[in-house]
Amino acid sequence: MEKDKKTIALVNVTMNAVNPMIRYLTKHASEWKVRTYLDSYLLEKVGIEGKVTDDSVGRMLDMIAKACKDGADAVLVTCTIFSAFQPYFSKIFSVPILTPDGAMLDEVSKKTGKKAIICTFHGTVEITRNQYVKYCQKNSMPEDADMYTVPDAFAAAAKSDMETCWHIIREKVQELDEQYDHIVLAQISMAVAADELSTKHAKVYTSPQSAVEAIRKTLESN
Repeated sequence: MEKDKKTIALVNVTMNAVNPMIRYLTKHASEWKVRTYLDSYLLEKVGIEGKVTDDSVGRMLDMIAKACKDGADAVLVTCTIFSAFQPYFSKIFSVPILTPDGAMLDEVSKKTGKKAIICTFHGTVEITRNQYVKYCQKNSMPEDADMYTVPDAFAAAAKSDMETCWHIIREKVQELDEQYDHIVLAQISMAVAADELSTKHAKVYTSPQSAVEAIRKTLESN
């Protein structure tokens, strides 16, 4: 029955992250009820200010608090920029707070071989790299990974031209394919690009699958 379903709250700063996550949840986790929260100015604000300020963190906290108050059984913060704050969010709220990219980077950090991480937004590069290093240290693995950005893909997404965005991402993956064993699409908004992507050598990672697996594991342990 609908009332017995677990509620998963998606806390977002862009619809480009909402759509891929809902798409994956609808197909692979129909046993959950999904509720979305969006502050579409927050990503722009971080870009204007050049960093995540106290005010930006406060706005994110407001969304998470609202999701918890509304009865979420787990909260998924889809924006990579705020992934570094996940441990602090988890200390504040009793509801599990997870990040899709965190689950994915944890998985990739355990793999052997040469790795590349692709971002569309320059503001996510250092955050993603730091997150990846943290998981490598936790799993006692080498910290080597090459970082790449495709800002033209981000610019296309900002104009809601997702076909161009995904095309640019696919081209970058194909360019790097034979140089790497593992290629990570760092942001959840990049996930759809992998749908029509075939590689000859590298395995490509996107965050929705890792996020669903992490949520299931968390809910089962609570």
